[in-house]
Amino acid sequence: MEYKIHNVYREEKLSSIAEKYNTTPEAIKALNPQAKFIKLPFSSTVVGHGQQIKIPVRTKEQIMVERKQGDTIPKGEFIKQARYRCNQDNLIIIDGTPNFSCELKTQYLFSTLDSEEQKYLNVTLEDYITSIQPQGMKEAFELIKQIELIRNQIIFTQDNSGKISKIHNLGTLENNWKRFLNKEVKNIPFYQELEKRSPDTIKDFIRNGNKEFSCNKELTGVLDKNLFYHILLKANLQDDLKEFTLNQQSQLFPNTKLQTKVVKSIATEDDLTTTYRLVGTLNRDNLDENELQRLYTEMYQPLIKFSYTEFDYIYRITYVIENKTGLLFNASASLSEQIKNNYETITKFELKKIEL
Repeated sequence: MEYKIHNVYREEKLSSIAEKYNTTPEAIKALNPQAKFIKLPFSSTVVGHGQQIKIPVRTKEQIMVERKQGDTIPKGEFIKQARYRCNQDNLIIIDGTPNFSCELKTQYLFSTLDSEEQKYLNVTLEDYITSIQPQGMKEAFELIKQIELIRNQIIFTQDNSGKISKIHNLGTLENNWKRFLNKEVKNIPFYQELEKRSPDTIKDFIRNGNKEFSCNKELTGVLDKNLFYHILLKANLQDDLKEFTLNQQSQLFPNTKLQTKVVKSIATEDDLTTTYRLVGTLNRDNLDENELQRLYTEMYQPLIKFSYTEFDYIYRITYVIENKTGLLFNASASLSEQIKNNYETITKFELKKIEL
């Protein structure tokens, strides 16, 4: 990596040095492992005087962000950090036979802005491409795609548990949703069909959208189900990520909540990268097996014929971090909710960092 030398003649704020050279505090720290950085209580990080530190030469472009009413984005320009291309396959398998499949290809641009108080993260959805089988469900997924495009840019801060703490362009997102409702949604054929056949479903759709795009908690909950955000947020913490519990609604059984304890470990490590592994174990103490069996007999056995077997949820994620930059490099995930040998929903996810 190319770098310049900066002479620290007096204690200087690390963020100010980073801003001067169009780089980030993290990049400076990564290039200067022996340097003395001092974190002041309730304040910023300063660099000890009398040092010579290396400054990475940045060629990445800045991103201009439009700030609208209701947003809480600080002044400054976001610096491009990485571009990611993702591939996700969602499958439903019944009695060993694939019954539904959806391939989703996405591309995201990740950028950051460092302020005195905290780091702001900016994720922009650049591409969203779907392939559905059976084709008859394509129109329904067109509506889903339009909702994803409303969330095409999320500016946020995250907490130390690997979750979004606050979305800072919520005002813009709410305006996007209102414009979509007023001018665009009624032109979508699937929405038109639902409006005729099930007006109550449309009312629920609008009510849920109003709640999601006006409430920080609701929208962060939606984004945490997106595997790109889910993995990026965990990867950003690197070694600071602790064990956590995943709480979610079952996809197979109504009114059934799943609680999964997730343990992090380092799979491999060398001078260039560190590979982390997340493995989840379903907490069965909170599950009523008799109720699951009753629901299976009512919902699935008439179709599958075979009796109830065993319910499980599988959570496996592996991701690789570049040691020098601290950036996510690649990742893979395998998630599955299943009634063994009878009914299974599978999600396979792959992510790779590509050239900016």
